[in-house]
Amino acid sequence: MQTNETLVGRIEIEDLVKKYCLYFDTNQPEKLVDLFSEDACIDYGPEVAPLHGKSEAFTMISRGLTNLFAQTSHHISNFILDFDSDDLAHSVSYIYAWHRYQDKEEIGYLWGQYHHKFTRENGSWKISDLKLFAVNIDNFHRATMHPVDRKQ
Repeated sequence: MQTNETLVGRIEIEDLVKKYCLYFDTNQPEKLVDLFSEDACIDYGPEVAPLHGKSEAFTMISRGLTNLFAQTSHHISNFILDFDSDDLAHSVSYIYAWHRYQDKEEIGYLWGQYHHKFTRENGSWKISDLKLFAVNIDNFHRATMHPVDRKQ
């Protein structure tokens, strides 16, 4: 049975992921990076070294939002969250992402999953780990992504 605290935590955590998408799509890298813990790790795929900490994340994300993307639209669904303790949680959510690029006509598409870990710091939930997985990409700015694990 869930307590009021875990129900509130569940809403706060899901809102973190939704805000990540909103701030990415509206080109607000300062607000986006503030959703992460200081020591967060962000892994956008095997073609890019994982980002460690807010400073590294801000540099890469703001560069991409400024130089690579003309517009994006991220859609989250099938959000599944589990609490590991009072201050730790992890989730899997499905992602559909649409990308208009500054330097090419084709629209880039990604269908996949976000795997997140969360930590509560000073009473507020933060993203401590984000890893992006893909089921399919089309005209995407990367050729290879972490594959979604699918049982055979």
